[in-house]
Parts: sequence; C-alpha cells; structure tokens
Amino acid sequence: MYFEKFPTITYSLDGNQTSFVITDIFRRVVADAENLLTATAYDQHDIQDGDTPEILAHRLYGNVQLHWVILILNGIIDPRWDWPLTSQQLRKYITDKYGAGNEYGIHHYVTNDSYADVVHSSYAGSKLPVTNTDYEEDLNNARRRISVLQPRFVPEFINRFNGILINGDQ
Repeated sequence: MYFEKFPTITYSLDGNQTSFVITDIFRRVVADAENLLTATAYDQHDIQDGDTPEILAHRLYGNVQLHWVILILNGIIDPRWDWPLTSQQLRKYITDKYGAGNEYGIHHYVTNDSYADVVHSSYAGSKLPVTNTDYEEDLNNARRRISVLQPRFVPEFINRFNGILINGDQ
C-alpha cells in the first residue's frame, strides 16, 4: 500500500544493455504535521511494550497496512531502531552492546541539580552515576511517546501524501 503511488524509474546495472522498471524507493515525503493538517488532528500516544507499527495501525485505524502513516508522521525511518524495543529486546541489546556483566556499569555522571547536566568523573561537585541500563532505558522510553493521527483524518492525510508524492503539491 505504501509504495503503490511511488513513481517508477528505469534502472540498469550493466550500462543500459538490460533495463528494469522499478519503484523509485528513494522518494521520501517528510510529513510536516503543522502544514498537513491542523494540530487538533493528532493525539499523543504512548507505545506499550510489544506494540509494533502494524499492531498500532490495526488498533487505531483497523488496517495494518496503514502502519506507514504512523511511521511517517513520527519521522521514523528505521522501525527496528527508531521504534522502542520491548523490555526483553532492550535487555539483550544492552548486554550485547556493553558486554555481559557490564549492564550496570557507569555510563556517565550527572549533577545532583540536573539530570541533563553530564559531568566528567573527576567533577569535584556532587554527582550521580547513570548506569548503562539507565541510559539505554531513558533513550528507549523517549521513543515511546508519539503522535498519531485521529482516524477521521487518515483519508485526507493519504490524499495529501499522494498529491505530494505524485505531483509535488505542497
């Protein structure tokens, strides 16, 4: 469904001796939520552990094939890494990334006053350690809050998307 309206191009791997007509997958439409529809057309949604774009599209729109609407509206290019991992996937990812036994090692330090103020381990003031697990969980949790289009606006969004893709309309 997503690639249905994409234009095709002629492509050759051997200097035009043999050509193929393929879908131009390099086209990319970036959804500017403020310009596509009014801000009231969107709701904030917290992704639950185990939700996938397809599950969410089915739950919200009754159609798993509309998962691309959710991905585009949230600027998600690679659902494998831009979508939150499940708790189990996250645990495995942390172990693989930092090594077994290092999951709770110190990733960095922050000041007591602000969790956002990262400081060096030699910082003389009061500081708090942030473990590798805490750090990765924070990054993963930040990906859980997304914008979703209210179902009644999906047909209009698709029409505008197709217009931009096919005609370059804005």
